[in-house]
Amino acid sequence: MSTFSERILAIADSNRQKLQDFYQYFHRHPELSMKEYQTSDHIAAILMELGIELVETGLDTGVAGILRGGQDGPCIALRADIDALPIQEQSSCPFPSENEGVMHACGHDTHITSLLGAALILSEMRDDIRGTVKFIFQPAEEKNLGATAMIRSGVLEDPRVEACFSLHGTAEIPTGSVAVIPGPIMAGLNTIDIEITGKGGHGGIPHRSTDPVVAAAAIIQSLQTIVSRNVAPTDSAVVSICSVHTSNGIISNVIPDNVHMKGTVRFYSEEDKAMINRRILEIVEGIASAYNCTASFEISDDLPVTTNAPFHGQRDLSAIAYRTVADIGAAAVSPAPSGGGDDFSYYSIGIEGKAGVPSFFYWLGVRNEDLDCIYSWHSPKFRTDPAALPIGAALLAMSAINAADDILSDP
Repeated sequence: MSTFSERILAIADSNRQKLQDFYQYFHRHPELSMKEYQTSDHIAAILMELGIELVETGLDTGVAGILRGGQDGPCIALRADIDALPIQEQSSCPFPSENEGVMHACGHDTHITSLLGAALILSEMRDDIRGTVKFIFQPAEEKNLGATAMIRSGVLEDPRVEACFSLHGTAEIPTGSVAVIPGPIMAGLNTIDIEITGKGGHGGIPHRSTDPVVAAAAIIQSLQTIVSRNVAPTDSAVVSICSVHTSNGIISNVIPDNVHMKGTVRFYSEEDKAMINRRILEIVEGIASAYNCTASFEISDDLPVTTNAPFHGQRDLSAIAYRTVADIGAAAVSPAPSGGGDDFSYYSIGIEGKAGVPSFFYWLGVRNEDLDCIYSWHSPKFRTDPAALPIGAALLAMSAINAADDILSDP
């Protein structure tokens, strides 16, 4: 164990109660996407207490800060998302949400606490830090809007970030473990919106109508063959129709004029994404025509794949991630990638002419059966094992130290 890791772990351990206080505050006061005003103010106040310079983003919510080390070196960014979900909490947490109908059901309170903990740790070590560390507290991850807004504001510039790290708590793995997954870790996703139009009529006289319900049913069935027959057995993808509505509501004896369907597509490669989009188009148009109906549809690009593979020749951060997990005494695990998405993907790919940076996304284990910390993301019963908080703080702080060392030692 290095001297740096010993110091990081010691500081994290001695501040367990402070981290717990951070977590309790944010868990009690969740705020929805782009409405994280109190959350942002509280984060900013803590950063200023730590002597961390605030960076103007021009956004209404979200916070960015920069810690300038005592020695020359690269700029490393650490990111956390800060928004909550419109869910009424039903967890066994002893300090539940005080905001009716809003809760941190995806663990962003854990992410905020981990990043504030990393800021606390690194601020106590600033004289020995080589380079600078940027702390990005990003709004609106749940709406897929925050990462692009922060990048557009210039948080990856001045100084230019050379590596970026983030984490996501999960009850799929136990406290004390960290998922390190080289390659895709969170799915890319598209939304599909389909309308099938026929000719309505009496349900007892179907031959005088052109039934869009039958066409829609055939389309739903056939869309399932995209994954089973077009995606390689060694790969993964999802095509799910999750909403079906007819123009006549719930009337039982009227064939409607049209059927409206919405669904989601999840994928782990750009090649599969392109193929799935093409097959959706072919299936919807072909089946609608075969049933003498017409189809209109839209496929929207919601999120790219969140991947820990180097993007377009960027620096590979996987070795740094493995070393970091070992340095803080956690267990590195490699579960399967998730079908959920995260807009952290934009930090690596960039947006609108703003280049991305080498990025790595961890999963932080927060599972503890004894404390009922067993529920998945977006569950009204989701909660975090508080023992995971100093691990998350140490993980992010150590990532910044190791990344700077690796960049400086690169010939």
